[in-house]
Amino acid sequence: MNKRIGLLVGLTLATGIVLAQNKPKPEDVQTFTLKNGMKFMVLEDHSIPNANFYSFWKVGSRNEVHGITGLSHFFEHMMFNGAKKYGPKQFDRVMEANGGSNNAYTTENNTVYTDWFQSGALETIFDLEADRIRDLAIDPKMVESERGLSYRNGVPGWKIVTTALLMNWYNRWRLLSTRICFR
Repeated sequence: MNKRIGLLVGLTLATGIVLAQNKPKPEDVQTFTLKNGMKFMVLEDHSIPNANFYSFWKVGSRNEVHGITGLSHFFEHMMFNGAKKYGPKQFDRVMEANGGSNNAYTTENNTVYTDWFQSGALETIFDLEADRIRDLAIDPKMVESERGLSYRNGVPGWKIVTTALLMNWYNRWRLLSTRICFR
């Protein structure tokens, strides 16, 4: 019994030492900016054969005014509904075919998209992201469909006027349970 406890403690300490040695430092992050102003921050980690891609957009509910609340969240959803090269529903299909998955969220200050994928698919994932950033399709049928879906995502029974009750101390709109108000 004592040998097992000693072995467990030893393995735990060894794991902690290895993890501490591999902890990234701020100087490990490479930063560069494209001519168009898009900033990239890269942290390489070759400990697993996977990669992730986060894109942060400095837009959220703080940029909304009465009459267009929910627009940031609406466009977060639209970013998955097709672009010039990859049509409707292709973003997820191509991502998943390359062993990846994705998600997104919108806060008061940011809209964030994240992709997790096999590192060998890096070029494909960048192509997917470039397509939707550069050539997002704004199909009227998809807009109506997404608009209805986003509207139904609110808390049942609440009316649009609840957005006025959900203002935070910055005098901006909260996202939680906020109905889309740009009908």
